[in-house]
Parts: sequence; C-alpha cells; structure tokens
Amino acid sequence: MKKIYKIAILFICTLTTSALINASNFQLEGYPTQGPDIDTLRSGLFFPENGKFSFMYKWFHLKDTFYKSGLVYDIDILENHPPLKYKIWLQPQPADIVVLLPGLGTNYASLKIAAFAELFYNNGYSVLAISDSSNWEFSEAASSVLTPEFIPVDSKDIYFALTKILNHVETTHPSRMKEKMLVGWSHGALNALFIADLESKLGDQQIGFSKYLALNPPVNLRRGVEILDSYYKIGGKWDRKQADVIVNKALAVIRKILSNKFDSNEKIPLTDDEARYFIGYDFHSSLIELIYSIHMRENLGILKAQYSWFSREALYKEIEQLNYLAYADKFLLFYYKNTYNIKMSIEEWNKASSLPAIENTLLNNDKIRVIDTQNDFLVSDEERAWLAKTLGDKLTRLSAGGHLGYLHFKPATSLIVSKLSE
Repeated sequence: MKKIYKIAILFICTLTTSALINASNFQLEGYPTQGPDIDTLRSGLFFPENGKFSFMYKWFHLKDTFYKSGLVYDIDILENHPPLKYKIWLQPQPADIVVLLPGLGTNYASLKIAAFAELFYNNGYSVLAISDSSNWEFSEAASSVLTPEFIPVDSKDIYFALTKILNHVETTHPSRMKEKMLVGWSHGALNALFIADLESKLGDQQIGFSKYLALNPPVNLRRGVEILDSYYKIGGKWDRKQADVIVNKALAVIRKILSNKFDSNEKIPLTDDEARYFIGYDFHSSLIELIYSIHMRENLGILKAQYSWFSREALYKEIEQLNYLAYADKFLLFYYKNTYNIKMSIEEWNKASSLPAIENTLLNNDKIRVIDTQNDFLVSDEERAWLAKTLGDKLTRLSAGGHLGYLHFKPATSLIVSKLSE
C-alpha cells in the first residue's frame, strides 16, 4: 500500500485583500480554479507544457528527454562531508544563468526542477540546480549544522555552496556564464530572499546576483509548517478501504494523463480533503528522510526505537509520528542548545526565519521580484497585505493557482520568465 501511495504522490505533487498598495494584480484568464488546494496539485500534474504532458510522459517511458540532457557534477563543499551533487544545463554559447532553489525537501534530480530548468533553458538561459537545504542530501553534504531549517543559517550554507559551485562551473566551462540570477519557489523562495538580504551585507565578497525571483514564499515559517502538518493529519480519519478508494482515484487521473486523455482545463476529481492529504503526505515524506538521515549521522538520544541494518521498521514508525513543528522543537532547538548553547524558543526560531526578519531588504532591494497568488493556502490575508505593503511594485499577485499551481499555465510561465528581464 505504501508503494502505491508514493507513486500517486510523486506524480500529483511534483507540487482577497484590499491593501494591495502598488502591487500588480495579474488575472489568469481561463485558469480552471477549484480552490487553493486542488489548484496547488494542478501543476504537479501538468507542468511544464500546457495540456501536452510530453515532459512527464517521455520521462516516464525513459525516452531521451531534457531531463537526461543536463550535466551532473559532484563537488566538495565542507571537509569530512560527502560531496554535493548539482545539475547544470548550459547553453551552447555564453548566456545568463538561472540558479534554482527548490521547494521544501526537494532533491536536485526531481522532475519539477527539470521542468523549471526546461522553461528557462527554452528562453535562452543556462540553468543550475541544487537540492533544497532541508533535503537529506544537501544536509549531509553542505549543511554546517546537523539540523537544518533555521533559515538565517541555511541561507548562508546555500550561499557558501553556490560560491564553490559557480567557481567550479567557471573553471570547468570558462566564460560560459554571464549574469547570474537566483530563482526560488516555496521554501526555496524563502531562502532566495534571505540570500538577497545576505548579499546586501557582503560588499565585494559576493556572487552578485542581478535578480532574485521568489515564487510563493511563505511569510511565516511556523504557520506554513503547521498547515502542512494539519494536511498530513487528515489521512488519520480514513480507514484502509477509504484510503484505497482515494489512491485509486488519483491513479486513475495519472493513467489518463499518461495516455494523453486528460485535458489541463478538466476538473480534477478530488475533494479538498483528498488534495490536502496528498500535499501533506508529500511534504511529510521528505521530513521522514531528513530525520532518518540526521539520526544515522548522530544519535541525539531523541529516537528510542531499536533497529539494525536489516530491521528498521520500528525506527521508521517512530519517525513517522513526528511532524515539522515537533522536528523544530525536539531536534533543531535541542541541537542548537546542546551544541552551541544557543537557547531559542519556537517563537524566536520562527521570528528569525520568517520574512519580516528581512523587511528592510524587501522594502529597498530593487533586484527582488516576487510572484504569489490570491489563494495560496500557506499565506493568510493579513500576510498577503503585509507582502503587498512591503514589496509594492516588486510584487505580482496572480488571481488563482493556490501554492504554485499555475506553473503549467502559459500566461503564468511567460510572466515568470519576463520578471528576469525587468
């Protein structure tokens, strides 16, 4: 049953306010909105080619595709750590390069990263991608701390890694990079904006990104993870028979898409709760991988289950009981207190890791561009108003799409690309 869940989640999730000030509203004419949660799933099904599905379809059948055309490199970031992998798609001639920072827990080799890369590459950019800072692979290779998700530290770790990676690109492929641009979505958007803040303080010792484009950044990190936790918890109210029915509904949609029998404007036959559970399940799966990786590297005495190389079921069951807020409390805050004697409350952690902490940079840095939606479930109306007031004309707000559920929609992808040349 778990295997079926993972197959469904992989393909589904590969995921009004009056105070608009000077923010730009962008009406997505013709977008088939079904509310914030189902909207969010839509691009996981259809991104990148509007209604054609060729990227996912060809990749699924292991044909020669854009996904397989990129170059993968290993590079040492930190001493006594494994190398970090990154992927790059280089234009045949010197070009501006887009550096991608993905969503929460996403690995550099994911389908969504390749879809983003294809979008920018087809518009003349070279593209470079790394794993998210909370992905187990980045954590093992490039995190300066055992427990990622304290954003001020994570953004510095990402920046240090990118410095080494871009130097490696310049050495390996001399004079192929022109301007460097940073594009992040969701959790990666939060990291991208914190990197914009970091660069504003570094003077000459910086990469020098000419643009920072953030798609649907969460404003309040704690609120965002609490919502994801609540979405995952929805599955607890279903028995095995109900869960089977829901998963089979999802697989039926996937089969129709793979056979080119499902139009991108067609109504997705899921309820709001079903959509929420799929979203929560996807994010929870990446959390399990991260906690397992941390425990394998250093036993902090938090997990009590006995395990061996050949028997780890009890350990996984214990990890599965933890949610993101529990991770922050039991692992991250515990680690900082016991390793660095830094005592933080959940409130202090959240305050330092959320967008209001870098409000001055958001107000004054003209290189920043942000795109969000009117119905992103991770952002409250009050937070939307704060974003509009703080960013002004640096913000473009889409009329629908949930959390990144507009990426398959041509007017939205054209808008995204256009923001790099403003």
